[in-house]
Amino acid sequence: MRKTVLLAAPLAAALLATGGTGVALAAAPALGGRVPAFSVRNCRGAPVEPGDWVVYGGGPAPPGAGVPVPGAGGRYGAWQTPVRAGARYAEPVIADGCLYVATEGDSLYAFDALSGAFRWHDRLGTPVPARELPCGDVAPAGITGTPVVDVRKGLVWVTAFVEGRHGPEHELFGLGMANGHVVREARVDPAGLAPSVEQQRGALALGDGNVYIPFGGLYGDCGSYRGALVSVPEAAGHQPGYWRVPTAKGGGLWAPAGPDVLANGDLLFATGNGAGGPGQGWDGSNGIFELSPAFVRRGSFAPRDWAALNQSDSDLGSTEPALLPGGLALQVGKDGVGYLVAIAHLGGVGGQLAESTVCPSGGAFGNDAVAGTTAYVPCQAGLTAVEASRHSLRVLWRSSSASPGSPVIAGGKIWDVTSTGLLEGILPGTGRVVQTFQLASPVTHFPWLVPAGETMYAPDGNRVMDLTGL
Repeated sequence: MRKTVLLAAPLAAALLATGGTGVALAAAPALGGRVPAFSVRNCRGAPVEPGDWVVYGGGPAPPGAGVPVPGAGGRYGAWQTPVRAGARYAEPVIADGCLYVATEGDSLYAFDALSGAFRWHDRLGTPVPARELPCGDVAPAGITGTPVVDVRKGLVWVTAFVEGRHGPEHELFGLGMANGHVVREARVDPAGLAPSVEQQRGALALGDGNVYIPFGGLYGDCGSYRGALVSVPEAAGHQPGYWRVPTAKGGGLWAPAGPDVLANGDLLFATGNGAGGPGQGWDGSNGIFELSPAFVRRGSFAPRDWAALNQSDSDLGSTEPALLPGGLALQVGKDGVGYLVAIAHLGGVGGQLAESTVCPSGGAFGNDAVAGTTAYVPCQAGLTAVEASRHSLRVLWRSSSASPGSPVIAGGKIWDVTSTGLLEGILPGTGRVVQTFQLASPVTHFPWLVPAGETMYAPDGNRVMDLTGL
């Protein structure tokens, strides 16, 4: 049974202290129960504002489009959050002036997006320790997928991996933006699959009145996991929907961006390695799917060598499709080959409009940023700019920095964070790095950046830093 503890006003006031180059918050209290806490100023539901970042990559614009903000001088830290309750794989989301930060400690925090002032904290359960999982590289495992905000309903939706009565389970929570109170809770493990080998890494998405939740496997591909997509109606009293990749094993939906929600409400996403081998019919692995909100297949695509990609552990779905003008999408996976497809006619096996080597070594991981017909792809050998036309792909440049995270576009530059924690500002026309800022360790897989208004939020060790001076 969870308990609610309210923070007294003196304790809330003590959370704010000054130091360094701006405001540095004291550590959030280590709380054992559910804690919708004292609020200095509540976050409230409101129409989406230009500075809001309500889903992975921003939204409702195409993922990675970023927020255009005026350029300024050098970059400096304004304040840091005190988040320490677990690593942060999930990207923060922003709505109505509040920054929501989820951690592997199964905690969700709300901070004032301008000042960093603490709003509330809710611990949703006990995270799952590594000893209870057959493999994996996240320990403990709690909230890994990025939450999504429905500002019109005033709710933050998040999935937590928790210790249940009979073992690990995935729970969806709908929390009030204003105070962190849980108003909806539902178990969302895909029907017929074992929770201990399913990982909820991809970002949640909203569309057609549903919360969409993608699932894949743990690092190491242990157990009989299968890629799956779950839909939970926001309105109470309706049953969840389930869709599973039609492979005997694998086919994970594990890219951090989660599914794209298209203008017509359909879902577009990529899958990873599966069980199918040479000489067999395509089993849904290493492909792209378009599904209706009711999970009716609208179309699909797979490269001709999908079975060989299975054998070499070269997931196509290490990124999600990058949405481009004219109804096109670009998909780049672990083998570094880019496939240009028409969303309205994905074309089945071998149905691409064009293909070209985008990442010559190391493949791509994370999510692309898009500006017009150019996609900026997080190749492990260096961020790569690719221009797409109807029937061709052309590499414009490759940056020299290795292992970038998912890039964003802001202040007239492309921004990414490398595996060493170096924040880079890159000129979009040439790929030249013109600004850098060293962030603290540890840097988790798929580091994120969130530009909003006149600032940018970046991972800084076990905290989130507010940076100004784009």
